Amino acid sequence: MNQGHSDDIATAIRTRHLQTPIARVLCYGADTPASDVANALADAGFDFAPVTRDGEICGYVHRTDLVDQPGTLAAHIRPLTASRVIAGDTPLATLLPALRRAKFLFVVDGHDLVGIVSPADLNKQPGRTYFYLLVSAFELHLAERTRASFADQEKALLLLPQSRQERIRDRLATEKREDVVADIVAAMDFTDLLKIVKKTDALRGAFGDYSAAKWESEVSAPLIELRHAVMHTVRTLATDAPTSLQRLISLDERLRRLLSA
Repeated sequence: MNQGHSDDIATAIRTRHLQTPIARVLCYGADTPASDVANALADAGFDFAPVTRDGEICGYVHRTDLVDQPGTLAAHIRPLTASRVIAGDTPLATLLPALRRAKFLFVVDGHDLVGIVSPADLNKQPGRTYFYLLVSAFELHLAERTRASFADQEKALLLLPQSRQERIRDRLATEKREDVVADIVAAMDFTDLLKIVKKTDALRGAFGDYSAAKWESEVSAPLIELRHAVMHTVRTLATDAPTSLQRLISLDERLRRLLSA
């Protein structure tokens, strides 16, 4: 697959698609009692909140700084540094490592602060769509590679378990009865294609230095899990844990590398 295809996907979903608009974020004036904000954030399950002066956001506070503290927020405001802001047009692929470092970011549009983005926002539909597009593109890429490697697609089919062979033959027969132009590979699922690559040394080697075991542990298993996660909204795609974000960063990089092979 052309590298440009994965680049297009990498820039398709941007930070502004994921952000929570600033109007929907809990903001507090600098003169608000610190204890009140600490309790409110704990009740809402938030760790931080923007702080305003004269109607303008001047910084933010972290809940842990406010617990059992007298006085107002003014003494606990953390400044808005460059590492805390990100442009709304920043691609999701670039946003991921930025969130790993900062956990939450203020989103800017021109000179205005327009929203906040955190790892939890990756669970929104745009975040899931981004990874779904990457996995779907890789599935198409696997199919193209399989067709190129097996002039006789029947030989590829025979690499699968008997039960899968029968299901694929049934699916292909149904499609032919419905006048759908399809070949054997088109009737295969993502998992079928991954298994065929795993069992074919030359095909597997086209994607990199992968043994069968390495292909299973670094490609098949994590990508199948990712596909399940993005397709079922009841499953959590990302948390603010560094390991969770690093996993998504690694999968993003691996998928785009595989797409360029």
